[in-house]
Amino acid sequence: MIIEVLLSAVRFLAIALISLLPRVPTVRLDFLDGVFQALSLVDLLVDVRTLASCLAVLLVVWNIQFFWAIIMWVVRKIPGVN
Repeated sequence: MIIEVLLSAVRFLAIALISLLPRVPTVRLDFLDGVFQALSLVDLLVDVRTLASCLAVLLVVWNIQFFWAIIMWVVRKIPGVN
């Protein structure tokens, strides 16, 4: 019972704080219609999940040297490891 009262007070406080924030203006994104239309055409030929996973693998392959540099930087920070 006490926990329920405390949680409802926290909920009321959170809602009150959120209501103080200004409203987000509406943004028209008409320029993205061409991109979505192209994606719908690609969806007819290839599954979107497959395409997304292929793009993710491609980005990883392109940036493998960067990832390797980060890993080696972390390894070099460990004392006693050459």
